[in-house]
Amino acid sequence: MLRELGKLTGIISGLLPLLIANNAIAQDEDLEMQMFFAPAETVTSAARHTQPLAHSPSAVTVLTREDIEAAGARTLPEVLRLVPNMDIAMVKPFWYAVGVRGGTTEASDTLLLLVDGRDVTFELLGAPMWTVQHFSMDDVERIEIIRGPGSALYGANAFSGVVHVITRTPGEGPTASTSIRGGEHGQLELSGRGTASFGPLALSIGVGWEQEDLWTGRDLSGREVIRGRLRGKIDLGSQGRLLLETGAYLSQGRLHVDIGEMDVNNITNVYAQARYEFEELIIQTVYDRAYFDLDIGLNLYYPDLDLDLAEAPPIDGVVDKVGVLSQYTLKFFHNRLTFGAEYVFNGYHSDTFVEPDHYEHRIGVFFQDEFDISSLINDNTDSDIPPLIITAGLRYDRNSITRYELSPRAAVIFAPTDDHSLRFGYAHAFLKPTFFESSLHIKLIDVSGLNLTSLDVATPDLDNQTIDSIELGYAGSFFNDHLSLKLDFAYNWYRNNIGFSLNPANMEYIVIGGVRIPNINGSGFGFTNNRAGEDGHNVDLQIVVRPTEHTRLLFNAGYRQVFKNKNGDFAGSNPIWRFVTGGDWSTPFGLTASIRAFFSTSYYRSVGHPDSILVPMVRLKLPAYCLLNARIAYKISILPFEGSAGVEGFNLLGARFRELGGFFFPNAPDFAGERLGRRIVFFLQGTI
Repeated sequence: MLRELGKLTGIISGLLPLLIANNAIAQDEDLEMQMFFAPAETVTSAARHTQPLAHSPSAVTVLTREDIEAAGARTLPEVLRLVPNMDIAMVKPFWYAVGVRGGTTEASDTLLLLVDGRDVTFELLGAPMWTVQHFSMDDVERIEIIRGPGSALYGANAFSGVVHVITRTPGEGPTASTSIRGGEHGQLELSGRGTASFGPLALSIGVGWEQEDLWTGRDLSGREVIRGRLRGKIDLGSQGRLLLETGAYLSQGRLHVDIGEMDVNNITNVYAQARYEFEELIIQTVYDRAYFDLDIGLNLYYPDLDLDLAEAPPIDGVVDKVGVLSQYTLKFFHNRLTFGAEYVFNGYHSDTFVEPDHYEHRIGVFFQDEFDISSLINDNTDSDIPPLIITAGLRYDRNSITRYELSPRAAVIFAPTDDHSLRFGYAHAFLKPTFFESSLHIKLIDVSGLNLTSLDVATPDLDNQTIDSIELGYAGSFFNDHLSLKLDFAYNWYRNNIGFSLNPANMEYIVIGGVRIPNINGSGFGFTNNRAGEDGHNVDLQIVVRPTEHTRLLFNAGYRQVFKNKNGDFAGSNPIWRFVTGGDWSTPFGLTASIRAFFSTSYYRSVGHPDSILVPMVRLKLPAYCLLNARIAYKISILPFEGSAGVEGFNLLGARFRELGGFFFPNAPDFAGERLGRRIVFFLQGTI
C-alpha cells in the first residue's frame, strides 16, 4: 500500500507547483457573470438520447459542475442530498444507504448507478459502492438523476430511479488539474487528472488516494481508497467516435449489510469498457472483475443458554461481470424510436459459499417511441399547436434467478410556451432479488458442537419486487429565467417486497436440556415476498432564484408517506419531510461562498413479524436531523495556471443517526447512537 501511495504522491506533487502563485487576479468577467445562469438544459438518461429537459418523460434533476463544486461534496451521497426527496443515511463513512422516494430503510439496491453508461453495481451485495469509485468528484461534469421507475429502459435495479454520472471526456476540460484536501478526522485526499489530444486521438488519466483517520489513530472508519483510470477517445469523423477506458481501485474499511457489520479487508475492482458511437448507433461492451475479502463479524448467540452457536468465517472470492449493449435511435416522420438489447453475465466464486460457484444470466430487450403530435398537425394544417409529445416504451427482461418481467412506460408532455411544460406519465419497474437473498449459503464455524455448519437463509424461488407509479409534473421559468420551479407528484403501488422472514410454523429446533434452539440449517429461516403490498405517494418541489448575475438561491422540499396493506407484516410508516435550502455568491475579485442547510423530520417504521419467537415487531427509526454545509474559496491565478484555495465544512451542526442493522439478527452488533461526524477540510486545487 505504501509503495502505491508513494507513486501516487509523486504524481500529485509534480503538479503542485502549478498552484504556487501570487494573488494576482485574472478573471474572465463574461464567464463570471454567467456563472449561475445555465443554458437550456438537456438530458441524455431519461430517453437514452439527448433531448430537452422539458420534453423528458420522467422527473429528472440535473446537477452541474457548478452545483458539485458549490456543495463541496467529495462523495456521491454528499452531493445527492441536493436532490428533492433523496434519502441519504450514513451507516458508516465507508457505506451510505441511498434511495429516492422510497427511504433508506428499505435497501440501497433500489437505485441504478451508471458511470458514463456503465452499470457499477457491486453484484455480490446488489448495490453500488457509493463512496468508492474509479473517479474523483473533480472529474464529474454533470449528474442526471431520474426520480421514479426506470426499468422500461434500464431493467433491473432501476426500481425507484437512476443516477447517471457523466465525467469529462478525454480532450475536454483543463489540460491538467490537481487537488489536495485535508482536515478534521484525519482526512486526506489527493487527486490529479491530465488530458492531451493528438489529432483524432485524445487521452486522459486520473489518479487519486484518500484516507480517513490518517493521523488521529481513532480508526473510526478505516476507509482507504486508491484509484486510477485511463480513458481514450478516437474521433471517427463528425458523426462517430470510439471510447476506450480501463480503471481500478483498491479499498478497505467498514460497511454494513443486513446480517451485521462487515470489515472490508480488501475490495479490488478492475474494469475495461469499449463504447462505439456512430450517429444514433451505440455499441458498448464492459468487463468487470471484483476481488473481495470480507469479515462479516456475525456471531450467532443464544442468550437463554448463554451459548455461542456458530461464527461466520471471512469471505473471500471473485465476482465477474460481462455486459453487452446495443441500441439505435431511428427518426422517421414525426417519431423518434429508440430500441436495443442488453446482456449481462455475473459469475460468483468463493470457497466460503456452500456451493462455491454461482452464475447468473440476464437479457433485456427494449424500445421507446416519441411521437410529436403537434409537429404532425402543424405540418398538415394551418395550426400552430405548441409541443405535444407522447412517449411510450416497453422492456422485456429475463434472468436466471426469477421469472421474466415486462416494464411498460407511457407519458404525455405538453409545453404551452417555451417557459412552461406539463407532464403526465405511468411507469412500471422491478427489482430482482440480490445474490445473497436468492443464492447465498455461507459456511459457518461450528463452535457449539451442534453441527451448525452453514447458514441457509437464501430462498431460490423469490419473485421480483415491483412498483407501479402514476406521475404528474410541471416545470416553468419566470422573469427571464431569474426564477425556475419544478413540481412533481407521484402515487406508487409497491408489490412483492422482499424481506427476511422467520416462520414459526416451519421452524425446526434442536433440543438441549429441555430448551429448544432454532436450527439455522432447517426451514423457517429465509427471505420471502410480502404479498400484501403497500401504497404510497410523494411530492417533490425544486425552486431556483437568481436575483443577480452573482447570486443563486436554492430551495428543495420533499414529502413522502407509505401506507401498509392491512394483511401485511409491516405496520406502516409516518410521513417524512425533507428540506434543502442554501445559496451561492461570487464576487468579481475571486471570492466565492456557498451554504447548504438540510433538514429531515424523523422517520420510523415497524418491521418484523408479530408471531416470531426471535424477532418481534421492532421499530426502525431515523431521528430528525439538521445539517449545515459551507464552502468559501478564493481564486488565485497567474496565467496559464489558475487555482483556488479555501475551506469546506460538512455537517457543521452535527447529527444523531441510527444505523440500520441488528434487527433481523438480534445477536448481531447494535450500532445505535453513532454520531455523524463534523468535517472541516482545507483544500487547494489548480488547473492548467
